[in-house]
Amino acid sequence: MTATLLFDLDGTIVETDHVHFKAFQNTFAPHGVSVDWETYRKTIIGKANPAIAAAFLPHVPVDRHHAIMESKEAAYRALLGEIEPAPGLLDLLAWAERHAIPCAVVTNAPRANAELVLKSLGLDTRFDVLVIGPELADAKPHPLPYLTALALLGGAAASSVAFEDSPSGATSAVAAGLGVVGLLTSVDASDLTAVGVEIMAKDFTDAAVLAYVSERTGTAR
Repeated sequence: MTATLLFDLDGTIVETDHVHFKAFQNTFAPHGVSVDWETYRKTIIGKANPAIAAAFLPHVPVDRHHAIMESKEAAYRALLGEIEPAPGLLDLLAWAERHAIPCAVVTNAPRANAELVLKSLGLDTRFDVLVIGPELADAKPHPLPYLTALALLGGAAASSVAFEDSPSGATSAVAAGLGVVGLLTSVDASDLTAVGVEIMAKDFTDAAVLAYVSERTGTAR
């Protein structure tokens, strides 16, 4: 068993929440649903699409939910444009490589989104494993996505760290026994501490992130 670093995608390794927000607005408006930023920030970020559809489209037949959410994801991909990795991410990945620590992306995003984002960032071959929550029996906030990543990497939860920007994702990581770094890209620190996040940072340039990761993974010793 080994130390691992496990990264959420949107809002964690790349700031794309503004694109998702616009795609949700455009997709839900024809169904009479208005989404403002605070609603998006508090109730959508990090959630799996079936749960989002159930919450926002109860007046729409359930058998149409999947197609509507697929159209939202297509709208997101069309709007994506040029993106950059979160500040400090590449340095952290280089540090992990020097210490032979395997890395994974663990996300509730559809595979098409995840692959497009990673390719656009030039990171499509950098991660050892890509875990897509909706392809499993349970997505985040269930711990299964993170447990799956650990199993695929031969990782030990006690010496591994997850990076998350949402209460849903953090709940998943904490339940899997991981140390969790909360990225304060779109949600309040209180929302993350409430579900067990141990350390907060604006981005990966914060020295506290590497200090925590070094201690948790045992590289500090």
